Amino acid sequence: MNLYGIEIDYGLYKHFLEYLSDNEIDALFHSVTKPPSRYYIRVNTTKISRRDLMKRLNSRGVQAYPDEHFDDALWLPVEGPFDIPTARKQVIVDKKAAESVMLGADLYAPGIVKTDHVKEGDEVNIVSDNGVVVAFGTAVVDSDEILKTRRGLYIKVEKSLYKAPKIRDLPEYKEGLLYSQSLPAIAVGHVAKRARASTAVDLNAAPGGKATHLAQIGLRIIAVDRSWPKIEKLKEEVKRLGLADRIDVVLHDSRYLDRDFPRLAADLALVDPPCTDIGVRPKIYHKVTIEMAKTLSRYQIQFLKTALKIAPTVIYSTCTLTYIENEDVIRKVGAEPVDTGLEIGAPGWGCPECRRFLPHIHNTPGFFIALLRRRR
Repeated sequence: MNLYGIEIDYGLYKHFLEYLSDNEIDALFHSVTKPPSRYYIRVNTTKISRRDLMKRLNSRGVQAYPDEHFDDALWLPVEGPFDIPTARKQVIVDKKAAESVMLGADLYAPGIVKTDHVKEGDEVNIVSDNGVVVAFGTAVVDSDEILKTRRGLYIKVEKSLYKAPKIRDLPEYKEGLLYSQSLPAIAVGHVAKRARASTAVDLNAAPGGKATHLAQIGLRIIAVDRSWPKIEKLKEEVKRLGLADRIDVVLHDSRYLDRDFPRLAADLALVDPPCTDIGVRPKIYHKVTIEMAKTLSRYQIQFLKTALKIAPTVIYSTCTLTYIENEDVIRKVGAEPVDTGLEIGAPGWGCPECRRFLPHIHNTPGFFIALLRRRR
């Protein structure tokens, strides 16, 4: 079953029908093919106030507005969709590059799948590998050179399907004054703040959004991830934000933390495990089956069981929307959901204490948050 480029099997469709109407399923999957109308950043309040960062951004023509719910969040408008001019030449790019370019990012060499013979200065269309035209731009180098080196900028984007602020180009980004993070992910930090913890273990820490947020709030963090490249990027973010004195970064498979570090304990644990990513926006295409969700749920249960051994309180979050990977995972580990204190989002499916963010309703990525207590 193909819903706007998102392929799901009949089993997953039936699974969603237990909680949503057919029209709601259609609206949900249509919404994830587009970005939210607000692009969120988290203010690094250890370096600057929200008011002062907003003034700095506005002074350079970047319109930033205070979020209504969280005092360390700003949002910037996302414009579009726009019509893309037609060019005679094309560059085919992979899914990851297409989803970035469609928001206005320039195209770099690693995202190239195939390219016409292009000379510096040629106008080109950037096209995803499933045929969606995402942008129009101008080549800054010849195709022969970019294919030889496979490094650097290839196409300077002039018109994209949507236009989001280029946060990484700002001096404020380089100074570590902000972190690009969705509203629901920022909400996780505020749930942690209300838990009144002083120490935390983040079992799925990369790329570092939640760990650095908790450190910013004042917690001492152990940030764990099993991937060396992700650990390196996490360390870079910690350094950029000036939080290295509050975060210890550990390379390990966190499913086995309780076995390999038997004395490890904290007030709070965060679990944001690998999932089917259904809520991530915008998507060019995606494919998910019910069996994929079931397989990942078994993996998620391992992380959550370990977290509940390390800490009496756990925040479980995902960027997906299946019941199997969210409320059912909580049910199977036997944790006790408690009120998150959040006023945004909607109650969980069969879990009123949990919070769900539905893209077609809340103008956010799809997301799930639960605050859990270890049963005695």
